[in-house]
Amino acid sequence: MATSAKRKAVFGPIAMILVLLVGPDLAAEPLGKWADLATLVGGSVAIVSVAVEDPIYKKTKRYSGHRLSALLRNAWPNVERWASEGAMLIFHCADGYSPSMRLSLALSDGAIIATRDLDRSAEDPWEPFSHGKQMITPAPFYLVWAGISATDTAHKWPYQLISVSVEAPDIRYANATPGEEASDAVRRGFALFVENCAACHSVNLAGGELAPELNIPRNITEYWSTDHLAAFIKAPESYRARSKMPGFPHLTDTERGAILSYLAVMRNRKICADGKC
Repeated sequence: MATSAKRKAVFGPIAMILVLLVGPDLAAEPLGKWADLATLVGGSVAIVSVAVEDPIYKKTKRYSGHRLSALLRNAWPNVERWASEGAMLIFHCADGYSPSMRLSLALSDGAIIATRDLDRSAEDPWEPFSHGKQMITPAPFYLVWAGISATDTAHKWPYQLISVSVEAPDIRYANATPGEEASDAVRRGFALFVENCAACHSVNLAGGELAPELNIPRNITEYWSTDHLAAFIKAPESYRARSKMPGFPHLTDTERGAILSYLAVMRNRKICADGKC
C-alpha cells in the first residue's frame, strides 16, 4: 500500500471520502464494532422532531426520531476518538445496501435516525414510495439530514436501516485496493468507486451486497464493453426500465473513465478465480 502522504497527494479532496489518513491508534485497534439500531433506539436517547427536504419523496417531510450522534455516543464511549482518527461509519440496510461515510460527519447533530413519519398515523407510520418495480417504505429506520441538501454526496440518506458499524477504511476496502503500482488515474478511480458505487457493489467482496459483485469470478469489464459501461453508469434507465440503480450524470466522462480503469486493473487482482471465496 502507498503511504498516507502519497494517497493524500494523489486523491486530493476525494481522499476525504476514504479518510485514508488513519491514525496510529485506529490502525492498531481492529474496528468492526456493530450495533443493532432497534437496540440503540430502544435506549434512553431523547426523541426529536425534524422537517427535511426529502430526496425520496421530493417534498418536505416531517419525522420523529433520535439524533444519530447521541445513539453512537451511547453505543461506543470511544466514538469521538475513532472519528478523529479517520474511522468510517457503515450503514447496513435490509436489502444489502451498505453506504459508508466519515464517522466525524455522522456525529453531526443534523443526522436523525427517523423512526416514524409524522405526516402519517401511528398505526400506519410510513408512506410507501416506488423503488424499481416495487412499492416499499423506509421502515424500520431512515437516516435523514436537517439542513443538508441531498445533492451533497458526502451525507448519506439510507433507508430500511437495520444496523451500523464502525470500521477502519484500510481494513474495510483492503481487498479492493488497486495496489502500490497503480497509476494516479486508477487510484482516483478507486476513490470514485468507493464514493459512488461501493454502497451497492463489491469488488473482491469488499463493499455492498445490494448489487452484483464486479470482480469475481469474472470482472465486469471482461464481458461488458467500456462504451456501454460508461453509458450505463451515466443513465441506467436507458438500458433497463425501472432500474433500481440510480444514474450518475454528475460524474464527468473522465471520472467514469477512471472508475472503469480501476475496475479493469482489478481483473488481475482477484482474491479467487472461481468465486468460491
